[in-house]
Amino acid sequence: MYEIGSEFNLEKTTERKDLTFELSEVAEKAGRYIEFLRCGRDAIGFVADDIIARFQDDGINPREEGALTAFLPALACDSMVLPFEVRGFKLVYYKVKEDLSIDAEDLFSKFEKEKGVGSFKPVILIMNYFGVSDTADIAKSIRERCSDAVIIEDVTHILFDDKAYLTKNAIPDYQVGSIRKWLGVPDGAFAVSKSEFLMGALTGETDFTALRLEALTEKSEYLEKGDPELKVHFRKLLSDAEDSLSDGLDPYHMSDVSAELLSDFDTCKMSDRRRANYRNLYKLLSELPLCGKAFSLLPEIPEVYEGEYKYTPFMLPIVLDIDFMRRSAITEAGKNITRDGFERMLAEKGVYAPVLWPILPDAAKACETSAHFSDNMLAFWIDQRYNRFDMEQIAAVLGEELSRL
Repeated sequence: MYEIGSEFNLEKTTERKDLTFELSEVAEKAGRYIEFLRCGRDAIGFVADDIIARFQDDGINPREEGALTAFLPALACDSMVLPFEVRGFKLVYYKVKEDLSIDAEDLFSKFEKEKGVGSFKPVILIMNYFGVSDTADIAKSIRERCSDAVIIEDVTHILFDDKAYLTKNAIPDYQVGSIRKWLGVPDGAFAVSKSEFLMGALTGETDFTALRLEALTEKSEYLEKGDPELKVHFRKLLSDAEDSLSDGLDPYHMSDVSAELLSDFDTCKMSDRRRANYRNLYKLLSELPLCGKAFSLLPEIPEVYEGEYKYTPFMLPIVLDIDFMRRSAITEAGKNITRDGFERMLAEKGVYAPVLWPILPDAAKACETSAHFSDNMLAFWIDQRYNRFDMEQIAAVLGEELSRL
């Protein structure tokens, strides 16, 4: 069966462009320091270690109550949360709004509540979700409100737009991004800092990289042969790889094999294809009869950033209205449909739309909007592996499966 989505396979191209060199060059021009790590949670853990070391240099005892307090968006998966938790940070979740922007009022009210405890120097993680929730204004407000705040920006969803966020006037103290979420490499992420990193990362082979390398290679073989046993095996390898991570407690550098592969990708072509796929699919989905009823779209990402840089889309999310789907259903299955059940229906037709934000219970309690997104959002792949015919297939399958209910 022809499939759209799921994990990348391993591929090489004859057109060479070194992504790590490009990111390093842009960071250097912005007066920033960059390190390449194994995965996103390692990048966050690496930054957290650097923050703790700097706190100690400033005479702050990390063991003092309230000294390590991380303010995190409630819409955050465990890979963004656990690197702080395993280091003893107190976790405070703040709200996001329906447009995925940060709820500044809620964030600052929680600042006020926490700042009387211990040596308060807050660590705040912010994120531009899917390129639709620009973080420049909130970063500026945080800096004005609390000059000592340590701001970390997760740029995973806008990773290819390095010239937009790696600038000399960028406010965040740190930036982190997961490269492996964008293309077929066994591992890869980065951490950027305004100052040289005080801490180092581990080097050497890890089970995570070895398992993912084997899995991505088997995915390529599966796409060629269609052997269902291969699919079962490479999916297990991917799961085993994730289980091998130590929640970012022991950050590792990116592997040599990924560094070599990243020198072979044509990122300009990738960006062009992603933008075209995103625009085509967004239009197709917006024209489906049940758009605005059974599901809704987030605001479309801007064509350009500050009149110059074009955004490169990560994925295209939709938010299901499960209550509407159940009320309007004519089948017994439809009357009991769930987001996860509908995801499986799409997958059975070869369209994979993963759940990106399975948030933790405390985060769900802190923000109803985040809980709603976590329980109802799916995201379609619009990356460089696909073309407009694939986007038409996604829209057709979504429309057909909704009508079946």
